[in-house]
Order: sequence, then C-alpha cells, then structure tokens
Amino acid sequence: MKNLIKKIDNKIFNLLSLINYTLIDLKLFFNYHLKKSKNSNPDKNNDLNLSKKITSLKSNGIIKIKKFYDALLIKDLEKDFNNLKNDFENLSPIKVGGDTNDQFLGKEIFDKGENYFKKLVKNIQIKDPFVMSPNLLKIALNQTFIKIAKNYFNTDEVYVTGVNYRRSYFNDLPAIDTQMYHRDRNAYKILKVFIYLNDVDEDTGPFQYVLKSHKNWPFLSNRKYRWKDEYIEKKYGQDSIFSATSLMGDVIVADTTGFHKGKKLNKNYRTMLTINYSISTENGGQKVKIRKFEDYPFKIKEKDKKIFKFTSVQV
Repeated sequence: MKNLIKKIDNKIFNLLSLINYTLIDLKLFFNYHLKKSKNSNPDKNNDLNLSKKITSLKSNGIIKIKKFYDALLIKDLEKDFNNLKNDFENLSPIKVGGDTNDQFLGKEIFDKGENYFKKLVKNIQIKDPFVMSPNLLKIALNQTFIKIAKNYFNTDEVYVTGVNYRRSYFNDLPAIDTQMYHRDRNAYKILKVFIYLNDVDEDTGPFQYVLKSHKNWPFLSNRKYRWKDEYIEKKYGQDSIFSATSLMGDVIVADTTGFHKGKKLNKNYRTMLTINYSISTENGGQKVKIRKFEDYPFKIKEKDKKIFKFTSVQV
C-alpha cells in the first residue's frame, strides 16, 4: 500500500512539475520574442569568415574559433585563477561528493590542500568573477563575442547575463549534475562563450554538445533536467555528439538551450571561463555582480556599459 501511495505521489509530483516548467517555458518564449520585436536589427556588415561562423552557429548550435587568444594571455588567466583559488574566501559554496550531498567543502578540508580536496569535489568555482578578477570584464566586452551574439539573436541589444570561473577535477565521484546531458532552461535562448585555460583533450573533460539539438528538442523535454547518455545517443545518433577538444587560445561558442554536458575527466583537471549572453535577464533574475565601472583598470566606453544592464554593483 505504501509503495502504491508513493507511486501515485511521484506521478502527481511529476505532473505538477511538468505543468510548472511548461508555464515557465511559455513565459520565457513570449518574453524573448516580445523583446526581439521591440529591438532594432544588428549591423550585419561582418567579414566573410565571421559570417560563416555565425551561419554555422545558427545551423549546428556550436562553433569553435581556433587561436582566438594568444596562449600567453590564457596562461596569465590561469595564474590569476590559481592565485584566487588559494584563498578559501574566494570560492563559491561547493558540495562534497557532488550535488546529491548536503555537506559543503569547509575550510578545514580546504586547508589540507588541493591535492586532498580535489578527490572529494566535482569542481571549485571563484565567486563573483567580474569583481574578483577585473580583466574578465574586458573579455566579456570583446566585440567579436558581442557581434556574434547580436547576429545570432538578430537584435542590436544583447547583455551579459552570467559568468563562471571554474576548475573541474578528475576523481572517483560518479558523473552527476552538469556532467550529464541537459539543456539550459533559464532563458529561451542563451549563448555561452567557453574559454579553456589549459589544453583539453578527450581525457580532460571537454565540453560536449549535441549538434542541432538547439532546434530539435524531444517532445515534453522539460519533463526532466538531466538525461542519460544512452537516450541522447539513441535519439540523436553518436555522430551528432561534438566533443570540443581545444588548445589554449581556442574559443567555443554554443547555444546551450541545446543538449550539452561536461565530459567526466579521466585525468588531471580542466579550468574554464564561461560568459553568458542573452537578450533579457535569465530566469530567476539573479544579477551578475561587477565593480563600479570607474574601479576597473581600463576605460569602459559609455556604449559598452549598456551590455551590463542586468548586473549589480558590488559594494
């Protein structure tokens, strides 16, 4: 009898969850298209190579731009990350044993060193990256990224809506959370720029993307958030899985409303900067924190400040 009640409760919960997420998806859909209808079209005078990249992005949902940054700049970013992660106060809360656990990494465990705690956590993240590492804001202002986003969304108004500064580890923890296929549902459309701070091969956790899945979702795909590899590979085919291995200096741009995941590492670690672009605030309304514009060690043009409309100033 208890098992029957539990099954009924689960079905009711799943139904209510489906209804809730469907209403959220409809809200995001209408907000996205309403916003686009009010905005002006972007400047489409792009060079031929960039135009081809944007066309490929619209078709496949992902592109890789090779040698976009000098490797020395990327090495400087990794040094910056290493300096920041050595102070426990600079880290966002992270669960020990993965997201299914309720225990968080504490300073006592952290003080035992990275070689110790990397066995216990999936990753570590620097909190408020635009505040902690000012030069990351300059990367978000890269005009190529902004031009790609404007042309992808077909609007002259795009905004920075998220940032993540993260190191993922090889360990014996099971693949969970972002290491399982999912599609971002915190906006109707989101573009993310991924910049690896170390070379990434198949064994060091490349970002993996299901080609064309940004416009080919399964029926009622909002009924759950995480999807098993077997379902995705059967639905889309093994040949549709794009594994974004890259060298330092390469940049990945993807519409993460398509199915994607971070492949579980088989060795070492992967350090990555991720910057989100969209045309409205992401669902939930949590704003990215930045410094006052005058506190950055470089000049920010007035026209460029608009891209940070959905941020809040750290005081």
